[in-house]
Amino acid sequence: MPTAKNSRKDGTLAERAYRLLKKGILRGELPEGSFLVESEILAHYAIGRTPFREACNRLHNEQLLEVVPRRGYLVPELSFRGVRDLLETRVLIESMAAELAAHRAQPEQMDELDRHYASVLRAAKNKDVDALIEANQEFHLQIARMTHNRELEVLLRGLLERFSRLVYLAASNAKQAPRDIETLMKPIAEAIRKRNASAAQKAVVADITQGQLNVLGREFWDMSARTAATTPGVEKNK
Repeated sequence: MPTAKNSRKDGTLAERAYRLLKKGILRGELPEGSFLVESEILAHYAIGRTPFREACNRLHNEQLLEVVPRRGYLVPELSFRGVRDLLETRVLIESMAAELAAHRAQPEQMDELDRHYASVLRAAKNKDVDALIEANQEFHLQIARMTHNRELEVLLRGLLERFSRLVYLAASNAKQAPRDIETLMKPIAEAIRKRNASAAQKAVVADITQGQLNVLGREFWDMSARTAATTPGVEKNK
């Protein structure tokens, strides 16, 4: 039977494996459409078999890996429909969260949102992509916390985790990130502080939309909107 000390050590090793594999997936070091070769992963990341499998199970639960019987763990490709579904769901969930936050946020929570905004801007100016992604996620999670609705926070956390690959691409490709952040994210914080629910909702939608236009392009966004509006029956049957 494992001792408490060993359990803590195993937990730390599994957490390290999880963070390394997750970063590898998000950064594209582990390419979409490829299977994880256990022996290569263990050697490359210097992790053990048990932590590797625990990390893979966790990433599978977060939908960052798929399990294929008799083949192993697959890094799934981001399909058109998958990206579209994530975009639509995030717009719906986060726009609702922004409206509620404008009504329910406490003053100290607004101050915390401002601090997260400052962190995002600082990371962008320093061109620190990893810090930018983490700070951006915390900014949007703070909006969910300000709703005082735990279900919304859980839903948004899951969406942001699955959205991370697109955020990484957007952050990596954005040439005017600091200006975009000031133009798009600052209005969210200002609208919530002013208790303007409508403005907060519109600002969040603008931020999400522009962020994905930066990486996916106008054609993808427009195609997504047309598909959702004109062929719902076809999509359901796929």
